[in-house]
Amino acid sequence: MTLPYFRPNTIYCGDCKEVLAKFPDECVDLIYADPPFFSNKTYEIIWHDGYELRVFEDRWKGGINNYILWMRERVEQCHKVLKNTGSFYLHCDWHASHYLKVMFDEVFGEKNFLGEVIWSYGTPSGGRTAGKKPVKAHDTILSYTKKYGQHTYNIIYLPYSKKYVTERFVFIDEQGRKYRTRKRKSGKIERQYLDESKGVPLSTVWSDIKQLYGMHLVKRKQEE
Repeated sequence: MTLPYFRPNTIYCGDCKEVLAKFPDECVDLIYADPPFFSNKTYEIIWHDGYELRVFEDRWKGGINNYILWMRERVEQCHKVLKNTGSFYLHCDWHASHYLKVMFDEVFGEKNFLGEVIWSYGTPSGGRTAGKKPVKAHDTILSYTKKYGQHTYNIIYLPYSKKYVTERFVFIDEQGRKYRTRKRKSGKIERQYLDESKGVPLSTVWSDIKQLYGMHLVKRKQEE
């Protein structure tokens, strides 16, 4: 029986391949994964066998093929437990995003691909300017559904920019409310009030969430 192992509002520490194997099918609403990036770098992690500090190397013997195989085994478990109304968001970068996209198409199906989000997290500076190549200033988030059309998606709206408000909402009514005018196909002129407008629908390019720079003492403490 796998059901007793699954408890809502519970944190499970361990390899998701092993943990999710004990979960019942189609019991999870949303998955966000921030796995190793195949970056060939060394990291320090806090949790491991009793909350000890350990060194983690993001290196894979056998190269990218072994990395994708390692990822696929875990993605398949995620697919198993995801509800038909659920979605999966995978955080990755240029090292393996294109390989991961192909693997996800195979596991989830191409028709269930929601989109590729570009997270533009900061300005090109510091060590990122080294090398004879464009400066890296973004990561990628691949998003998939279990069953496209049945999935849940709540539209998020971002505030209009000050420039947009200044240039578009140029009228003020007798109550002091800002508005713009829109001409419909029928020829009718309508007012769109700023205080009733939802804003700009979230797109596939995110630039409003900045990166915490780990070497800055204050921000490093916040991030830790």
